Order: sequence, then structure tokens, then C-alpha cells
Amino acid sequence: MASSDHSADLQAEMKTPPASSCATVTPQLETGVTQSGNIQELCKLTKDLALQQSTVKPIQDQNVPDTSSKPLFTNASQNNNEVLKMLSQVADKVTENTTPKTTKKKNARKKKERLKKLQIAQQNVTPQQSQSAPPSNASVQELFTRQIAPMYQASPSHYLENLSYHPHFQYMYQQQPHNAASVPSSPLAQLPIFNAHHPDMRQVDPTTPRYLQNVMQHPLLNKSYSLDSYQQQQQQQLQRQSVGNITPNSNSRHTPKSDNKRRSRTKSKENNQNSDKRFGLYMPLSDVEMGLKSKQLIEGVVRINPKQFTHAYVSSKDRDEQDILIEGIKDRNRALEGDIVVVEIITDSSSDEADIENKNDAVNDMNESGDLPLDDVSRNADKDGNDTQTSFEDVNDDDEDTKNNTDLTPKPDKKQKRGRVVYLKEKVHNRTCIGVLKLMPDKNRQKALFVPRDHRIPRLNIPFTSWPDNFYKEAKSYENTLFLAKIMDWFDSRFANGKIIKNIGQSGDMVTETTAILAQNDLDITPFGQKYSHLYPRLDYVIPEDEIKLREDCRKLCIFSIDPSNCRDIDDAVSCRKLDNGNYEIGVHISDVSHFLTEGTELDDKVGEKATTIYLVEKAYHMLPDELCMLCSLFPGVDKLAFSVFWEITDNAEVLSHRFAKTLIHSCSQLAYEHAQAILEGNEDESDFPEIYNGFQYKDIRDTIKILGKIGAKFRRGRFENGALRIDQPKVAFHLHPFNGLPKSFWIYESKESHQLIEEFMLLANMTVAERIYKDHPQLAFLRCHPPPSGYMMKQLAKALKPMGIDLEIDSAGSLQRSILPYVGLENEDKGRAMVLSMLCAKPMARAKYFCADGVDDDDFHHYALNVPLYTHFTSPIRRYADIMVHRLLTASLKNSGSPEWEVDKVRMIAAQCNKQKYNAKKAGEMSTELYTLKYIEMHSPMVTEGVVVEVREKYIDIIIVAMGLNRRVYFNPDFPGDFKCVKNDAGAKLSRMEVLWHNGKDAPPDAPQIKQVIEVFSIVQIEMHKGNEMVKVETRLVKPEVSVEN
Repeated sequence: MASSDHSADLQAEMKTPPASSCATVTPQLETGVTQSGNIQELCKLTKDLALQQSTVKPIQDQNVPDTSSKPLFTNASQNNNEVLKMLSQVADKVTENTTPKTTKKKNARKKKERLKKLQIAQQNVTPQQSQSAPPSNASVQELFTRQIAPMYQASPSHYLENLSYHPHFQYMYQQQPHNAASVPSSPLAQLPIFNAHHPDMRQVDPTTPRYLQNVMQHPLLNKSYSLDSYQQQQQQQLQRQSVGNITPNSNSRHTPKSDNKRRSRTKSKENNQNSDKRFGLYMPLSDVEMGLKSKQLIEGVVRINPKQFTHAYVSSKDRDEQDILIEGIKDRNRALEGDIVVVEIITDSSSDEADIENKNDAVNDMNESGDLPLDDVSRNADKDGNDTQTSFEDVNDDDEDTKNNTDLTPKPDKKQKRGRVVYLKEKVHNRTCIGVLKLMPDKNRQKALFVPRDHRIPRLNIPFTSWPDNFYKEAKSYENTLFLAKIMDWFDSRFANGKIIKNIGQSGDMVTETTAILAQNDLDITPFGQKYSHLYPRLDYVIPEDEIKLREDCRKLCIFSIDPSNCRDIDDAVSCRKLDNGNYEIGVHISDVSHFLTEGTELDDKVGEKATTIYLVEKAYHMLPDELCMLCSLFPGVDKLAFSVFWEITDNAEVLSHRFAKTLIHSCSQLAYEHAQAILEGNEDESDFPEIYNGFQYKDIRDTIKILGKIGAKFRRGRFENGALRIDQPKVAFHLHPFNGLPKSFWIYESKESHQLIEEFMLLANMTVAERIYKDHPQLAFLRCHPPPSGYMMKQLAKALKPMGIDLEIDSAGSLQRSILPYVGLENEDKGRAMVLSMLCAKPMARAKYFCADGVDDDDFHHYALNVPLYTHFTSPIRRYADIMVHRLLTASLKNSGSPEWEVDKVRMIAAQCNKQKYNAKKAGEMSTELYTLKYIEMHSPMVTEGVVVEVREKYIDIIIVAMGLNRRVYFNPDFPGDFKCVKNDAGAKLSRMEVLWHNGKDAPPDAPQIKQVIEVFSIVQIEMHKGNEMVKVETRLVKPEVSVEN
């Protein structure tokens, strides 16, 4: 470094010091070199000199200031004094204790002479001034630019990358980027943060106590970063550089060029390794559109295996083909669960290299995460109290994710297509996650490691500016604290960069865990508050006479509701009266929510965002304001506004006609399913019946229920004869303790005749309305479809079950229903076998979804499970926004006013939001059930119960707990008390069996025979469950049978 040239540059650059600077120029600096310039000159000379020395003697001098007891920088007035004094002493000691070993002794002496000639200007700021002077943006920038940044000039690249998260650095270049030139030779200027938008460079107030508290944990500002430690690091760096060079007693000569080549090769190797982990660039949009048109690229939704997060799948356009496998996180290219992506098929010639790379990614990810993915406790039942859909319309998507491969070390089919994501079309996943925050293994002060509970989400590097208070010093106290974090950017397949959004609370606490469930699923439960209260009537609302005149008065009809006993949002009611011609007029009356929820208001927009009511075990979080729910619910004894569908139906369940009407109703009773079931079974008890209003008697309701039950049963039989399909999934319900809210007991929800009665008429109403709105509004019709299942998966399943004596017919929904009915019907007594078969048949099923009719092919309208051409949701507007959309369309049809003035794109966006929120609410309900199940197991641990085997793999078996309807995985670990061997069958994986030879216990007699157990699909085993070390994990182990079991 040339002194004259550099000094001249500094004179030109720093000629006029900033107005906010507290430094003054002393008379000795007549050359115009400012204090900041001297600092930079001092740093460069010191580091250049140190790097040229082959040996450095340790500095041991009592005159060196002890910085171990206090931070280097205590306040703004002492910043320059402290750092300049320290650097001056370091330079002097380095000069005195170093012995040059290179041939450039002359240049080194010149540099030492220039170093000694430098004059350090002293600040002229009194303590009173420093205490009263408020911090400014310029002083913060000046602190970093002049005093901290030069210290990093000889630092390695990875350390500089960490430095980019330093708040002063980000604050300086965000507020005044033109001042970057004040550090012309700093490697910081080469970081990508200068050339690209950095989403984590956000506005931070540098004067807040918490901000300053976290800043003081930085190594340059913390007391633990003393002068001695700085010198030790310099010595270690020089010793590493001198490896291979001659020692003082050696005759060989030191060759700096060889060192440079070696360092260059090492750096190049590191760069290559890092570049291998970086994601590829996305295709340009124009290329993506051309590829989709030419069918060279495929668009689809990403599904990630929760038990093997390095494997993801995208459904092929041809449902008869196997799903496209995306192996490895790098090929997934930053896509997360549910994202809409564009995939490029990997050809055989290019897949070999990718396979090796992706497998390495999988190994690295498994090792760095510290443990294997946690098991999921599946819940397949819908939480809707009186949902009218087939139960697997919203089949468990964890099962769908694992249907392609569930092995821990999967070996994909060679014929299966493999792909890589080349374009992320839509980020459906919200990029937030629940997890714990840990220190890095090396106690890094710049970033910490965030480990999500969901292993499908990458681990996050969290910069220290986002850490909770005193996290570095009290990291152990945060071990059980749950945080909500968000991914800010993601460039490396090994980890992403993120920030902490919220401290959720302590793991294991039921309130905290419930909050975590809602946050993880991006569900907003914020009360509406008074902000929206003026947009809907009060509870004392009285229906105006003008509104009554516009509606059909049905208050004299025997109308009642049938719902779960704990239901508080009553959407629907039914009625039935006999006509003069002997037929029946049956009515379904739905709450007229759209009358009170005005379209286009702020309240309507908020309800549309929520899109659905969230049903958790302990509470329901309503889509509507609580007051509006009460106002719209069809409680008995009160006049209510309704939207009604009437049919004229014969005694043989033949529908002759139908009509729609806006009505005024007065429900006479609120029945539970148990009341209706008792009447249908002939076990009614009038004394246990709920209160009856509006002048009707118990006999009126009883006769109506019997008529509806008879006609509903005929509807149901006719639906299945016409090709409908139903696969029931087990649903667990809890009795909670009234004082502490903990689970007191549980039971499996059963679908009985009373449930089926309501279901049939709700299905009929939905189908009738769907036909009308599509006829009147073919472009804007808000419909619901159910795509057919994966043909490939169905063929594989039928092939696997055939040797077991189960012949599946998979040509249509109706044929599948007929083939499984003997094993899952009410007459079947083997409940475990029925559960397993239902789960296996549900795996290949697709997810039902809402859609806008415009631009959709006719084949895509079909509902596979119901086997009907058109279907929608009309019967639950209090808890589903989709139903409100349908109500508005039907209202336009009745008024003959043409279609609403909606844009097609807006309707599509609403449909997408309804799909997303319905799925998220369903997942939250399943996780809530899982939480209470784990709590129940903890309270009664250990639990020994019966399970049925679903699948046998090399080192584990999947089972269903019959009593609770849980899917569990039992591992055969090395500490298993016996010998085990998986015997595979070439005819199919489902035919594999596990042969177990149990070891005798210590107390067993020497001649006691060993117990042998053979485990196959559908085998019944005894298992023991107990709470694991983590709140979200249940340990499950196989229980040794008393006698040998061979199937």
C-alpha cells in the first residue's frame, strides 16, 4: 500500500467531515488526513504488517488495557478514543515483537516508520455532552464505517457474510448507501447485499433498549472479545498460513506463491461446494409458458412427504400414471407444501448425477437436523358437526403425501418419472413455522439455529437482531419455548434465512400449543371488535314488516333442526308436510346470512379472508362475528330469515319438482342427533325431549322424523345404486373436564341413521342449487368438484390386496363401493380390518375443491365420490364463505336481475382462498385432536391397547389403534428386545411380513421357549403408548405376546 497515494485519496474523500461527527481535526494533521482516514490507514498497515510475518511472539505487557471486564465501546463519546488507543498499542506491540522472515524487509520497515509517524487526534467531548447528546443516524453510520468496518478487511468470506446481518451495517447501507465509498478497500463492499434486494434489511430503530442490548452481544462490542482474544486469533491465522513453510531451523526457503496457490485451491473448492448447495435460477416466464403449451413442462401442486422431507411429489396430468417424484431439496427449488409449481422432467441421461447429489442432500439434511422427522397422528374426519359430504372428500393429506413412498430410505421405482422445479408459480404456503431456537454448535453470536417442528420446512438461520432478550446468555431457558418464525429468503438447500415473529409460549402448555396450531396453519382468530359492529344488526333486531311482505311465510310449518348436542351455529332446519295428492313437500331451510352480510363492505372482505369456521377440540372460532352468528342461527322459538328449497317427493322417494324461496320461519325445537336416533329406533323418551315451541306437540315432530327417515333411507340406497362412494374415516371426540378443560374421556364418532337422514337432504339441496346457478350463471357459478383418484395407485392397491382375498373393482366409484362394502359395512364385525381397508382406499383419492365455472372443461365439473355432474355448497353459510357466494348467485336468479357484476378472476381468487382456508382449518382440527390425544395418553401413560397392521417395512410397521383411530409407526430399533427380519414378497410390498423372535427376560427360566411372532398386513398386535420427551411425540412400542403368534 503506497502511503502517499492512499493519503491523497483520504484527503480527497474525507476533506469535509460529517456535521454529526464528534471528532475534531488537530493542528498536527496539517496534511488534511482526518481522524477516520488515520483509523483506516492504521488498520491496513497493522494487518498488512501482521500478515507478512512468519512468527509472532505473544504480547505480554502490563500496559495493555484489560478489556475483559467491560465492552470496548461504552458510549458515543468514548468510541474513537477506545478503538484508536487499542489499535495504536496493538501496532506498537506487533512492531516490537515480530521478526520478518521474507525478502521484503525494506518495505516492512517503511510501513513501520509510517505507522509510528501517524498522529491520533483526540476527541474534545465532555461527559456531560456525551450524556445529553441524543444518538443520530449519522453517528451510528459513522461508528460502523470508521471504526468497525476496517477491522474486517482481512476477515474470511464466511465471516463477512455473517457480518451482513449486523444491524449497523444494514442500517448504514439502507439509510445512506452513497457512503459505502468511504470504505473503498473493504471486502464488505463485495457482498451480494450491495447488488440485490435483501428482504431482511428492514428499518430498525437503533436507539431502543432491546436493540442496543442485542447489539452489545456482537463480538466487537462485547467484553468477551478482548484484545488478547483478537491477538490469539491473529496468531492462529498466521500459524495456519505458515503450515508447510520453513521453520527457523530449516534450510528450505519460504515460497509465498505456493501458499497463495494452496489457499486459492482451498477457496475454490469451498466455493464449488457452496455453489452445489445453492438453488438454480427459475426459468423466465416466457419459456415457462412455451413449455406448458408444448407439454414439455408440467404444472402441479407440491406435496412433501412429512416422514421423508427430501421426497416430494407432483401429480401427473394423466391420473393413470405415477406421480412425478422430486428427489432432494435442491430439485424442489424453494417450493413448500401446497405451492403451485412448474416441473421439468429429468431424463435418464441427466438423472444419475442428480440422484447422487440429491441423496447427499438428504443425508446432510437428516444429520444436520439432529433427529428423524416426528410421526404424525392422523385424523381423517371432518370437524364439521353436520357436514353433508362424503367423509373422504377432505381425506387426510399426510396419507396422500406418504402414499407414494413411506420408507425412511426409499428406493423409488425406476419407471417413476422424476422432475425438478423450474418455476414457482404461486406461493400457497405462508412461509411461517413453529419451532425452537438454539445456539449454533460454535456459539455463533451473529446467528442462531431455528428448528421447525414440521421437518418439511428448512432450518432457519436467525440473525441476532431478531433474538429474544438475553438469548445468548440464557439460551437454556429458551429450550422449551416455542416461536413463530418466517422465511425471509432461501438461497441454500441446507438452510434458509428467517426472523422471529412471535414468542408463542412454553411447549406443553395446552393454551400455548393451541396458539401454535393456529399460527402454524396461518389461521386468524382475532375477534372482530367494535370496528365492524355498525355493519350488522344488534341481537335485539326485529324483522321489518316490509321484509316480511317480501318473503314466504313458513312460520306455521313444523320446522326443527337436528345437530350435534354441543352445536351453537345452527345453519339448517327441515320440514315435511303431506300434500292433498298424497305426496310430501319436504323443505330444507338455510340461514339467510347473505341478507345481513352486505357484499363489498369491509366486514364482507374480512369474512372472505377467514373463509371458514375453525373447529378445535375445546372451541369453535367463528367465521362471522359472534353476534352475527347468534342473529343468523336458527334457534327455536324465534322468527328467523331463511333461504329455502322445497321438493315435491313421492312415498317412493321420487322427486317430482322443486322450487326456491326466501322465507320467514319459526323453528319449533332444537334436536340433537341422539333425540332423532331414539325416535328412528323406537326408543324415544318424551320426558328427555327438548322444549317444543310454536304450538306443536311431540307427536308432530316424531311423525315428521319418521317420514324423513324413511324417505332419506331410500335416497341413500338409490345414491349408492347409482354409483356413489363413501369411505368413512374414524373420528375421535372428547369429553373435557369442566374445570381445567383437560380430556376426561374419548369415543369414536359413529355415523348413524339420524346423521344419514340430515346428510341425504343436505346433499339433495346442494345438488339442486348447483344445477340452478350453473344454468343461470354459466361463467360465474361457484361449484365444487372432486377429481378422480390416481389410477396408478388404485391399480397398485388392487394388485396388492388380491392375494389377501380382497378383490377391488376400480373402474368407477360405484364399483369400488360395491367391492369394499362386505369389509366396511355395518354387518362387518372386524372394525380393525375395516379401518385399514378404508385408509388404504382413501390414500389414492384426490382433494375436493371449489372452482369458478368459467373456462373449465366439462369433465372437470364431475364429483367422483358422489358420482354427480354438478355439486356445490349451499347449506352452511354461517361457517363457510363459499356458501354465501352461492346464496348471492341464487338470489340473483330469483330476482331475474341477471348475473352479479363479478369479475371472473375475483371469483377464482375467492375460490382459491376458500380452498386454502378449508384445508388449513381441517389440518388445525386434526392437530388439535392430536394434541388432546397426546394429553390423554400422558395422563394415562402407559396405555396398552390393540392395533391393526397397515403396512410392513424393513425396520418398522404402520398400525391403526382401533380404540382411537390413530395411525402410529412402530420402529424396530437396535435396542429391540428380540431378533427381527422383514421377509419381502415379490408379489407386492403389502405381502411382506415381519418375523420376530422375542428374547426371554432375565427372570425367565433357562428352558423357557422363545416367543415367535409373525406380523402381516391386517395382523392384530398389542402396543404400548406413552408420552415421549417432546410434547408432539408419542412413543409407541410393540408388546410381547404371551404365546407364539403365526398368521
